Order: sequence, then C-alpha cells, then structure tokens
Amino acid sequence: MLVPTATLKIYNASAGSGKTFFLVKNYLSILFKSSHDDEFKRVLALTFTNKASEEMKKRILQCIQEFSIQKVSKEYSHFFFYLIKDLKLTKDQLYKRAKKILSAILHNFSYFSINTIDKFTYRIIRSFTLNKNLDLEMDTNRFLWEIVDNLLSKLKNSEKWTHILVQFSLEKLRSGKNWDIRNELFKIAHLIVDENSFFPMKKIKKRSLDDWIKLKKKLLKRTQIFENICQKQGEKFFNFLKKTSIQKYSFPYEDLPKFFKKFCTGDLILNPFKDRLEKYLFIKKKIYKDTLILDQKNRIKKYTKSILFLYKETKYLYQKNISSYILDKLFLKNLNLLSIIKEIEKELFSLKKEKKIILNAEINKILHERIIKDPFPIIYEKMGSQYKHYFIDEFQDTSFLQWKNIQILIENALSENGSAMIVGDPKQSIYRFRGVDAKPFIHLISSDDSKFYHKKIINIETNFRSYEVIVQFNNSLYQHVHEFFHSTIYKDIYKKYKQKVFKKPGGYVELNFVDKKKTNNYKEYIYSQIENRIKKLLKQKYQLSDIAILVRNNVEGIFLSEKLIKNGFMVNTSVSLLIKNHVEIKIIVHFFYMILKPNCLKNRADLILLLLQNKFIYTKKKNHDFIIDTLFLPLDLFFKKIFLKKSLNLKNLYYNQSIYKIAENIIHGLGLLNKYNTASIYSFLDFIHRSIKIIGNSIVDFLEYWEYKKEKESIIITDEIDAIRLMTIHKSKGLQFPVVLLPFTDWNASFKKKEGAWINISPHLYHGLDTMYLDIEPYFKHIKDNYILNFYKKYLSKIKFDNINLLYVATTRPIEKLIIFSKKVNDQSISIYIKNFLQKKKLWNDKTLQYVFGNNDK
Repeated sequence: MLVPTATLKIYNASAGSGKTFFLVKNYLSILFKSSHDDEFKRVLALTFTNKASEEMKKRILQCIQEFSIQKVSKEYSHFFFYLIKDLKLTKDQLYKRAKKILSAILHNFSYFSINTIDKFTYRIIRSFTLNKNLDLEMDTNRFLWEIVDNLLSKLKNSEKWTHILVQFSLEKLRSGKNWDIRNELFKIAHLIVDENSFFPMKKIKKRSLDDWIKLKKKLLKRTQIFENICQKQGEKFFNFLKKTSIQKYSFPYEDLPKFFKKFCTGDLILNPFKDRLEKYLFIKKKIYKDTLILDQKNRIKKYTKSILFLYKETKYLYQKNISSYILDKLFLKNLNLLSIIKEIEKELFSLKKEKKIILNAEINKILHERIIKDPFPIIYEKMGSQYKHYFIDEFQDTSFLQWKNIQILIENALSENGSAMIVGDPKQSIYRFRGVDAKPFIHLISSDDSKFYHKKIINIETNFRSYEVIVQFNNSLYQHVHEFFHSTIYKDIYKKYKQKVFKKPGGYVELNFVDKKKTNNYKEYIYSQIENRIKKLLKQKYQLSDIAILVRNNVEGIFLSEKLIKNGFMVNTSVSLLIKNHVEIKIIVHFFYMILKPNCLKNRADLILLLLQNKFIYTKKKNHDFIIDTLFLPLDLFFKKIFLKKSLNLKNLYYNQSIYKIAENIIHGLGLLNKYNTASIYSFLDFIHRSIKIIGNSIVDFLEYWEYKKEKESIIITDEIDAIRLMTIHKSKGLQFPVVLLPFTDWNASFKKKEGAWINISPHLYHGLDTMYLDIEPYFKHIKDNYILNFYKKYLSKIKFDNINLLYVATTRPIEKLIIFSKKVNDQSISIYIKNFLQKKKLWNDKTLQYVFGNNDK
C-alpha cells in the first residue's frame, strides 16, 4: 500500500472570512518559494465565475507589480511581510524576485492559468476532439426546445410512435392535465443532458422500444393483480355487512366502511390506515357507536373477531405488496416518455453534429466518459507533467462529475510531491438546481485521509466583513438552525458554526414581521417600507451604492426595481431590469416594426397607443379620436403628428441610415431620453452596436435577433454610478455591502415545485433496471411505505439545506446593517427559522412586529 506523503490543504471558509486572501497568499508563496521565475506555468487555479477568475488574476498581478516597484500599499502589505518572514528573504531580495516573476508572467501571459472550471474542461475536450471547430452552446434550453419540435415533427409521421404519443396524451387528459406533451418531452431531453442523471441514463439509453413495451405490460399486469386483490377484500367486507345486517353507520365515524371503500375503488396509494381507526380497533377495542340500538351492538360484538380478522388480513396483503405497487404506478406515469429517450438522443446527436456544437451542460459528462475509457487519458498525462500545484475556489459549487474529473489530476500531483489547495463553504452551496453537489466537499472535511495524500483542514473562524452585532446574530441564528435537520451530515455543518469578530464593534440587525391581515396589498406595503428605509439611510449619510436589496426571484426584483426607478431612485440591478421591459425600448422596437412595414395599420396603431398611454404625445382629443385621425395619414404626415421635435428632418429619419442612427433619431425626435432612463436607452444602443457586428445592418435581421436575445439583455450600469444594488441572493454570493435589505424573506422553505429525483429499485422486478425517475409530489408524505417515505424525507432534507443556505448567504452579505421583512404567520416560510430562534431566546411576542439588535445610528 502507498504511504501518502503530500498534504491536501482544505480551507473551510465561512462567509466573510477572506478566502480570496488565503488563495492569493498561498499562490504567491509557491511563486516566490520556487527557484524558477516561471513557476506560475506549473500552477493551475480554478474558479467558478469569470468575475472571480479576473479578480484573482488582478490581485496577484497587482501585488507582484507593487513588490517589483518597491511601493507596497496597505492592501498588500500583509502578503509582503508574510513572504519575507516565511521565506526568510530581505526586502531587497523580495523586490528583485518580484521583478523577475512579473517579467516572466508578462512574457508568457497565456500560461498564467487562472480559469473557470468550465473553460478548463472545455479546453481539455477540445484537445482530444477530432473536430477542433466545435463551438460551445451555452443556451441549452433553447437547443432542447428545438430538439423537441424536430422530434415531434418526425414522430408524427411514424405510425408506431403516433400511437404511443396519442396514448400518452390521452393518459394526461384522463388525469386532468393538458394533453400537450411538449413539456414532458423537454423534461426527458433535459434529463439526458443533466449531470445528475448521467449514471441512470447510461443504463436507460440501452433499452429498446420493445423492452419498454414488455416492461409496461408487466407493470400493468402486476398492478392490476394487486388492485383486484384489494377490491375483493373491500367487497368481502361489504358482503359481510349485507349478510349480517350490520349497518355502515354502526361504526365510529364510519371509519371502517370508509377504509374498505378505498379498497373497492382502488384508492390505494395514500395511507388508508388512519390513526383514529387503529386506535378504536386495537386500543379501545370497541368498534361500534355507543348510541346504537342494542340489536346492532350485539351483532357487531358477535362478529368482532371476523371483522378484525378481515381487517388484519387486508392490512397484511396491503403492506406486503404496497411498496412495489406504488413504485409500479409511479413508474408507469413516465414509462411512455422514457421509451422515447433513444429517439431524443438520436435527434440530439444529429443536431449537434449539424450545428457543430458541444452543449455546455454536457462538457463534464463528455470528459468523464473519456476518463472511464482510459483511466489516465493522454491529455491528462500532458497536464500532469505541466501542473504541479492546484487551487480550487468555491469548492462547494462543484458538481460530482467536476470533482471526479479534477480529482485524478490532484491525486497525481500530490503523489509527485506537488501541492493542492481547496477552499469552500458548504453553507454557501446554493446551486443544486444546476447540478452542484456539496457532498464531495462535506465528505472531504469529515472523512479520513486518502491513500494518495494527507489532509489538513483549516477552519477559518474570523469574520473580516461584518460588524460585531451582525456576526453574533448570525452565530446565534445558525447554531440554532441545526436543530431543524434530521440528517447528521447537514446538522453538523451548522452545529459547529461560530465566527469570531475582527475588531468591528457595532452593527445593526432589524427583523420585521408583517401582519398580512392588516395590509391590503402585501407587496405594495413591503415596497413602502423599503422606500422608507432607503430615505432614512440617505439621511444617515449612506450613499445609494451602499445599499443592497436582495430578492429570492426575478419577479420580486422586477416589481421593486420598477417601483424604485419610477419614484426617482437610481437602481443598479442584475435581476431583471431587462431592456425589453422599459417603455422607451418598446417604443423604439415598435418603431422599427413600423419602418419595416410602414403601411401596416396594426403596427401604426400599436405605436400610437404606446406613445399616448405613456404621455409621449400630448393631444386635447380623446385617444381613440387621435388614433383615427392619424392612422391613415401618408407616412411623412404621420411622423409629423407623432414627433415632438418639429425641427427634425423627417426625410433623414431612416432613409439610408444605419439601425444605430435610426434609433438615435427616434430617441431625439420623441424626446425619450431623461435622467431616469439613461441606463436602459444606452444599454439598448450598446445592444444595437453589438448586434450590427454579428448580423449586419438589416432591420429584418435585427428584429429577429432581438426577439431571440431580449429575454437575456439586461441594463448595463457601471459600478461607478451611485445606485442602489438590487439582485437575487444567488447573484450576491461573494459580494458585500454596507447595508442589506431583505424585503421578501418568506419563500417556501420545505418544498420545491416541479422537481424529480432518481430512486433505486430492485432490478429483478424491472427487467434489470436499478434506478427510476420520480416526479416528487407533496402527497408522498402520506404514503404508508417506509422506502418511499425515507426517499421523500431525504429529498426534503436537501430542499431544507438549499433554503437555509440561501438565507445564510443573504444574511452574511452586510457589513454594517441587516434589515429583514417577512410575513408574520407562515409556517412554510423560511422565516419560520428566525421566528423559532426568537422563541428559543424567549424574545418572541405575538404582538411585537419588530425586533432590533444593536444601534441604528451610523
């Protein structure tokens, strides 16, 4: 057995602990410790976003540059003195080393490897792919919808598949759902490319259509047999009542007849064994009503043993077979769709080949499949000899396959006396919906050493970001939260959480619970409170850019950002100030459509109405009359009617003009630009400028391109502008702000709609299949089957972990002030953890709607 000699450093870095600082410090240490000026060529640092990659590059380069010119700023002085002490160098020696290292980096900048993990993976794939001209397709959803449409078109021309599709549509109709199967086909297509489905799909894709047809027949037969057995048990009971003249109303609450009625009707999935029924049968041992006439009482007493025997027999038959029956029924729901997997994959392969692309969603799978074929691919041999030192940032955001793909390189480096450093925080794992899995990191910080290396786990316990009151509040809240987890894995992460304060007394936390019954419009009320807090903060001499508003989803973000902008606040948002949502942009686009078809009355009417409704045209006439008077005018007179700038040369408005110039003319002529919409208009002009380079100067092509891109084009606001930051909690990760407002801290913490998961099944019952995809349903908690119930509880644990992590990320962003708003009564809300925390601290009072920690003075 190999004796591990190298050490894998694992930094368990909670929020605000300065993980980038430790990454940079260790990176610099490797460069300055080496006798080679180009040691950076043998270092690979992987991050998860372009922004993080650029920030790390910038800090390392700036630090070395300052060392080389002997002007070390306060920001980098710690690195300077650390290196002098650690490497036993004089200041002059460090200056000289820095000059040489900087020169080597600048002369070989392409070897300065600080990349995102996706770019790194794509680079490896390109190296062993025969076709080097393959593009990376980032918009997986759009591509999959194209697959679905193509597939439906082809399958409808096949008699065999038409029959299957019609059957599935009818089944959907019978269950009260929409007959259109496009969404279900998209779901299956998504599973094919989804990392989380990689291993189950490998087996499922081998199945032929005949295999699925045989399995369906087997499952239908098996479920029918069980339903017939249950129906007979139900009929036995009611025949028994008829034979003995016992009336249904004779039983307490009629629970026993209701129980057997379910068996007659096939209502079997949800638990039929109610606690009240079991109590009367086996604890009270009295299965009749006290108010019965003596004759009925005596009849039931006489036949009690027979009734109990029938009940126990039914219970035995149910519990013996219910597990496989439920799985069979659930499997049958997706069986028709699963049978189409091979056809979807054929279309997927064909379209990727035609378009010469690789899907970004598949790159980790492609690399992993290559590794499976060849445990140490040639490209890895090359990288293994090139890189000796590895850094991985935000490790909790890796997927299972990403870690498996990188692990082989790290283990190789450590076995050859290289080094590796991993930084992460499982409490900030909030991207499970993208296939991210925090378990590899949790496993690393909790398991024993590998046979390839020792592990050194460094818990960074000091919070360098937040003031004392915020750190203490978060410590108390999240140590309490661990009690809500049943899973030891998740429980320990929060149970051990406690941060130290770094010389920052003060801070302020405000918790607001809104009594929804006393507010007519909850969203409007929250907005009024947010606006009120912003005005108070401005009076306390905070800048707009000091304030961040964090929301759970884009809908909340759009609502708040539009209200804030309408009321005169500058807002810098990555949420969804999509350009398309702004009325000025709608006007310009409508104008383009009108230029394209100048005689189309609908285009004209739409444009006039938009201008009238938003007061860009002033008229004493009623809107309807103005439209009628203007609609049929010749084009030059039409323009004169609607443009504010009468001096505008209408002939030059769009004749022989570029799209960009036309847009500028429209903005000028209609007076669209004002101090509140500068960002949206200039962002749209920037989009036009970029699009011309891609698709040329045709309005037809531009409008088609706009319809394709408009759902993703957001306003561009530079960080230099003094504006409120408004973003989703997901986008805020890694950032910090003096003040954080959480306006809607009441998202559902216990269940997520429209999600599924893979469950292990017995291969001999399902023709060799050992996993099955289930759509998660809330009613699973009522199923009387331990296997399904445990599966559901594990799923709920993951959801709970996701949502508490999301709250953790949000509450650890502020430096000075944290202000939270939530509904007072909502046991499914994430705020239940805050409320429960207050109760545990004996602070909660049903009449109190605001709780304050610290001082609100700046």
